[in-house]
Amino acid sequence: MRAMRVMLPLLALLGGCSTSQAARTGPPPLILISMDTFRADRLGVLGNPDGLTPNLDAFAAEAVVFQNAYSQAVQTAPSHASVFTSRYPTEEVGPDRQPNIPKDFPMLAQLLQLYNYHTGAFVAGGDLARYSGLTVGFDTYEESQDFGSIWHTGPMALAWLKKIQDDRPYFMFVHGYDTHSHYLKPPPYGYLYSDARTTSVGQDAVRSATERLVDGLVYPDFMTLMMSYELLLRPRSPEGKARTAELAAENLEQRIEVKPEDVELIRHVYDGAVSYADTMVGLFLAALQDRGVLDEAVVVIMGDHGEQLGEHGLFGHCCEVNEEETHVPLMIRMPKGEGGGRKISAYVELVDIMPTLLELAGATLPARIKGQSLLPAVRGEPFTGRTYSFTEGSEMMRMLTMRGPKGRLTWSGLSPSSPLLPDILASTRLEGPGWQATEGLGTADRAVMRDAMIAWSSKLSPPPQKGATPHGDMPEALKKSLREHGYWDVQ
Repeated sequence: MRAMRVMLPLLALLGGCSTSQAARTGPPPLILISMDTFRADRLGVLGNPDGLTPNLDAFAAEAVVFQNAYSQAVQTAPSHASVFTSRYPTEEVGPDRQPNIPKDFPMLAQLLQLYNYHTGAFVAGGDLARYSGLTVGFDTYEESQDFGSIWHTGPMALAWLKKIQDDRPYFMFVHGYDTHSHYLKPPPYGYLYSDARTTSVGQDAVRSATERLVDGLVYPDFMTLMMSYELLLRPRSPEGKARTAELAAENLEQRIEVKPEDVELIRHVYDGAVSYADTMVGLFLAALQDRGVLDEAVVVIMGDHGEQLGEHGLFGHCCEVNEEETHVPLMIRMPKGEGGGRKISAYVELVDIMPTLLELAGATLPARIKGQSLLPAVRGEPFTGRTYSFTEGSEMMRMLTMRGPKGRLTWSGLSPSSPLLPDILASTRLEGPGWQATEGLGTADRAVMRDAMIAWSSKLSPPPQKGATPHGDMPEALKKSLREHGYWDVQ
């Protein structure tokens, strides 16, 4: 069965029809749609042959598609913080895991307010709940149920849009966890690419256990995994795998073996979630089109990070910084789809979104941001992008990766927030256990990339102190919800 293209009669489900907004002059409205945990390799426009994303592919036909876009973090809150500040995670995430953005870091919505924009955010709770501290600059910041869908946040955004009666431009941020665990979605999407009648460990794993699946075993007890967490943080080293096997032997009564067909089932259920997300975004875009918004707005669709689906023995996005977790969708559609249908192969990062939107708004770019505007590429002008893109692991992961045309180089063992990092990178042997390179990346290329990593890390701002962004203690209900969705480190 193939994924389904959205039909206009379904618009009623997202708030019904309405007339177009008042005619606008000056800077365009800006709409940013975030598809949480969406792997770039599932998009048809990026080469997936399975027809999972007809609506997103139709959007891509009128957009500029960035084929090599990478996230700066592999968790939701720090990734979005990088989007809203154009800084790297180390510069904005303090010791308490949530963004702690220094007060002198201007944020995207805050700057757009200065340029007379209405600003509204409609998020699906979880890591983007108000507690995240990412509310700065938004006139309206509304949450749906935790780990909800664009099915929930889209109508909230449309209701807000309907209230705007003047001709001032607006910035609207819409977010959904449509492909986040748990992957199983309502019919027909849940088993769209698999058989619901299959009886296997995989059936249970797709409902509640994917993050606990390590090297072919499901561990019912989270604490068993926590015992080996330090070892899992390294990029699947032989030592880490050996210790995980020892833990498995010590906890025979707690392990459940997962067969290859179980892994395939989980991947197919994730694909069903991808098609579900595609339909939800398609419905939302159709509603915007019905209101005349797509003729006047710039629409950006992004993924905040990807998801490992067993390629390296793990599932989820907790513990590595490989292609599966870091390569994300990024598409920019100009009003009326002008100049769309092009693909850009240059390397870009999610920190580039903020300067792009600010330039569209006619705003002056703040000093010390790390992103670069993508507008030259969107306008068809010469554009070289970045030589390399960078992604940090979480503070607990102590990992940093960079990728370029010749491959990927990853460092593990010391947090990117450490002031000693540049010196340590320069003094350790590339053949040592702290470094991993993709196959075929020669010694000379690795040395060049390490020099670039040292230069990059030397320019990072010092990490913020706890409390730079006030958001109080995390509510217990939110802690419980996060733990249920694989955020084991929430205490």
